Amino acid sequence: MHPADAAPREIVDGDAVLVSSPRGAVRYWACVTQDIVAGTVEVNMGGGGPLGPAEWQQANVNRLTDPGNSDLLSGFPVFKALLCEVTRLQHSPVEEYPKEISCIRRSTSECSA
Repeated sequence: MHPADAAPREIVDGDAVLVSSPRGAVRYWACVTQDIVAGTVEVNMGGGGPLGPAEWQQANVNRLTDPGNSDLLSGFPVFKALLCEVTRLQHSPVEEYPKEISCIRRSTSECSA
């Protein structure tokens, strides 16, 4: 998320955060960067599968989507225009988990652990 969005929420890089929508909520770790447009959040697809650490299994971004909100022509869900809120969680144990699952962005190499 962009620093302009993170600051009023008291979120810093590596904080445990809850991304929530009217449909559900998923826990992630924040990657605060100027490389994203202010007012937007990027949450990568993936997660939610039965393999991998518990954090990966619980990181199902589809919990945030709305199956009733879809493109009329294709029927494909609207993934890139969902409203959400990001809230800092009290406990932020990012050092306990692998870096691969510690950031909300495509390139984990740019995020600090």
